[in-house]
Amino acid sequence: MDGRWSLTRAAVLAGHLLILAAALAGAAFALSLLLGQAAPRPRVDLPPVFPFAVLSLSVDGLSAFFLLVVTLITVAAAVYGPAYLGAHAPAPVVQTLALGVFVGCMALVCCAGDGLTFLLAWEGMTLASYLLVVCDVKNPENTRAGLLYLVMAHAGTAALLVVFLGLKEHARAFDFDALRAAARTLDGPTRTTFFMLALAGFGAKAGIVPLHVWLPKAHPAAPSHASALMSGVMLKVAIYGIFRFGFDILAPAGGALPASWGWTVLFLGTVSAVIGVLLALQQHDLKRLLAFHSVENVGIILIGAGVAMLLCGDRAGRDLATLALAAALLHTLNHAAFKGLLFLGAGSVIRGTGVRNIEELGGLARRMPWTAWLFLLGAVAISALPPLNGFVSEWMTFQALLLGGARLGGASGLLAGVATAMLALTGGLAAACFAKAFGVTFFGRPRSTHAEQAAESPAPMLAGMTLLAVLCLVLGLVPGYAMRLLDRPTLELLGGVGASAVVTAHGPLVLSAGAGPLGHAPTSISVTAVAALFAVLVAAAWILRGWPRRAPLRRAPTWTCGMAPTPRFDYTATAFAKPLRLIFAAIYRPRRQVARETGTSPYVIHRLRYSGEVVDLAETVLYARLKHWITTAAEGVRAYSTGRIHGYIAFVLGTLVVALLLFAKT
Repeated sequence: MDGRWSLTRAAVLAGHLLILAAALAGAAFALSLLLGQAAPRPRVDLPPVFPFAVLSLSVDGLSAFFLLVVTLITVAAAVYGPAYLGAHAPAPVVQTLALGVFVGCMALVCCAGDGLTFLLAWEGMTLASYLLVVCDVKNPENTRAGLLYLVMAHAGTAALLVVFLGLKEHARAFDFDALRAAARTLDGPTRTTFFMLALAGFGAKAGIVPLHVWLPKAHPAAPSHASALMSGVMLKVAIYGIFRFGFDILAPAGGALPASWGWTVLFLGTVSAVIGVLLALQQHDLKRLLAFHSVENVGIILIGAGVAMLLCGDRAGRDLATLALAAALLHTLNHAAFKGLLFLGAGSVIRGTGVRNIEELGGLARRMPWTAWLFLLGAVAISALPPLNGFVSEWMTFQALLLGGARLGGASGLLAGVATAMLALTGGLAAACFAKAFGVTFFGRPRSTHAEQAAESPAPMLAGMTLLAVLCLVLGLVPGYAMRLLDRPTLELLGGVGASAVVTAHGPLVLSAGAGPLGHAPTSISVTAVAALFAVLVAAAWILRGWPRRAPLRRAPTWTCGMAPTPRFDYTATAFAKPLRLIFAAIYRPRRQVARETGTSPYVIHRLRYSGEVVDLAETVLYARLKHWITTAAEGVRAYSTGRIHGYIAFVLGTLVVALLLFAKT
């Protein structure tokens, strides 16, 4: 048995090392292309597989940027994975193999040069991630989550198939260049129909409201380092698809996009951001809470993309469009970094305690200090607080909304102002949510034996988390260097000048430390200078915390009305979130049950048991009704399924007649 486990452990370690090596090579290639040290647009034709299409890989600025996002988070996950899987993970070799296929398919999606390669890699990504979701076959919840994920993913793929096949009908080829040229010949309504289908197809994978219902079920079911990749990276691959079709393949020749595209994306982004953070506030499962925050942050990315779509056709407003697109791209990288860190931190907590419910935790800061500090850094970053990376991209999104609204004017400007207010609300609620998540999990007293017996994670897991923590710090303290990575994508998609030049020369907030190849002098506030000043003030406060000298403190046991304090005295997650649940009751529609236990007399209550839950309205209002309609229709079909061959032949003939009447060419 020990020999078999040693062989399994060696296979898991070797698999993660191969993933790590491939990720490092991919990151180096993406950086060289983004910084102008590689060929302008490398293209490779793959060996012929199908007689009707040539599979190919092609990497431009947008592909390289998203490839960088994929590979950076994969590096941390590959370092973290072997120690996390440990001795008791179900099928660790299968998980490692699925993880490798998952990462490879995500990279291929970003580098695909034609529609067929894109769809094959897209489907491979879906199936590999499904295996990671259902790897623990003993848990029926994981099986149900995997089934829901598979249904939603393939519904989205069906929409994408319609788009690709519709474009291929005009282009007579699957190559992206041919599809792009064919899209230029389409009329406006047809192009808009294709874009909306693509938005729905990619939105199902990205977790856009109301297509997000699979996400909070599937992401917690996967291993934590796989959850970090699914939430931090896979959703961004879907965002890549939206950007590829919205700004590139389906974009009209003149560069101006239909206003309906921008307003649709902006509306869906705003709704996703607000609904995502509101639902996250009421979650007590740590990984489920993080999954809902992925919905929120995808919404923030789409807000920037929507503003860019609205402004890109106006030459005078193209700089603002570049600023908005740069904010969306930078938040894509930032969210991958801090959400990956938080999921790895949640995995550390789960490995150390065996539970995900934060109501059963508490006091972990003393038992898992490194995990506590790293999780706190990720919580500050996702709350968009300076001096970390989440603040930079959300602040740029605020600028794009405010300045873009002023540029649009009238009713459009008012709507942009409403979106700005919703983004501000989202930021405040995110900070409240992570104050709850971190405080209840790591502070106070242990509320279970699992928390009392927790131990710090092994060094490889901490190393993987530290890599992402350093990335959050670097992107927050010197964001100007990240602007250089955005020059090529923004130039290719919008024209004009690159992101670094726009932010340095025109933006009201200068991102210094290498923020522009044009050498403009800073004319406003520097984020790096603000971050340095903030760090100095924190250090000074730490040094002077004991000044002036006071009389020595006299310590005594806590007096609680004569009772010894227990964990029940500490704030719970439910109590922390209840005021907000009451404020937003119209959205939450909370359900609660109160059970009374009485003795011999019905007037003497011995114990009250309270239970409550918040149900996602998309599930109850939309998908529950859809399930009812499908079930009713299936029962109706079943009534006519008599088992007689003559009836089935009649059904087939009837279907053929209808198809001929509808699709026969006259």
